Amino acid sequence: MRVRFCTGATWVEAETRDIGVGGAFIAVAVQPAVGTTLTIELTLPSSDQVFSLPAVVRWCRPANADDGETGGIGVQFVGVDVDVLLELNDYFATLT
Repeated sequence: MRVRFCTGATWVEAETRDIGVGGAFIAVAVQPAVGTTLTIELTLPSSDQVFSLPAVVRWCRPANADDGETGGIGVQFVGVDVDVLLELNDYFATLT
């Protein structure tokens, strides 16, 4: 799923490989430091609505050219509005 995130004034386009209501892994070369607060925006395939999710970087994984591992960041969503969580949960439930 395509996402974008912002740590200030600059938006970075990226892709999430694993996402749930609690957080996500975002495959990206630009890796903010652990503890950095982000705003993540995404649009679910089932909706045209753009969701804005506050998050914190919890871990970073550098790319590994030897085995093709993509680098990225693990983020935890924090302070997300309940209505947004419910909509995300409904969407993710359709995937299983």
